[in-house]
Amino acid sequence: MNLENYIQIEVYCKQTQTPLEFIDDLLEFDMIEVQRIDNKSYVQPHHIVEIERIYRLRNDLGINMEGIDTLNHIIKKVNRLEQELKMLRDRLTIYEH
Repeated sequence: MNLENYIQIEVYCKQTQTPLEFIDDLLEFDMIEVQRIDNKSYVQPHHIVEIERIYRLRNDLGINMEGIDTLNHIIKKVNRLEQELKMLRDRLTIYEH
């Protein structure tokens, strides 16, 4: 595995002053994926964006992890519905001409 494509969790938490317990909460709710290599935890960079988004929701807005989990499910469903709507609109334009 190429570690250049991963960020070590402990280093990230130390640099950003993010508690490791917060990462444990994210893992408990399956909000991020972590790779274990040589007894160290790593994440892909796109998960950092998700970690920071969820951290802001929890700390700035005071939303608990259960609420964030619910919001994530709603956002995913809305995104799927938007994609489906776009696909249906594209199909419809074929028949309008």
